[in-house]
Amino acid sequence: MNSYKSESFGRAAWVAYAITAASALIGLGFSIAALGTEGSGDRYVLYALSRSVAIVIGVAVVGIRRSTAALIAVGLIMAVVQILDAGVGAIIRDPTKTVGPAVLAIASGISLLILSRANRRSR
Repeated sequence: MNSYKSESFGRAAWVAYAITAASALIGLGFSIAALGTEGSGDRYVLYALSRSVAIVIGVAVVGIRRSTAALIAVGLIMAVVQILDAGVGAIIRDPTKTVGPAVLAIASGISLLILSRANRRSR
């Protein structure tokens, strides 16, 4: 078995991948939107955009390679990002920017837990 590619990228993996990809793409969308409103002169927006692009590329590579271990790692990273985003939403007292990321973080956590258990059973 190739250590970089899982032999079985089943339903649990695809669900976790879809949630992880959605999370990464939403982050990229917000970075692009900030670029449109703040302009390219705001270096912090450019930093956020560059990181968002890197994360989306990483998620795409996970999908291409179909690596369960990499998916779990990237999924955990995105769950942490969403938890932090929910914290920022709470600090600025914006319910939408709190609840949305919190729901994504919970969905990520549940999907990754199910994936991890399915992966252990298949060994």
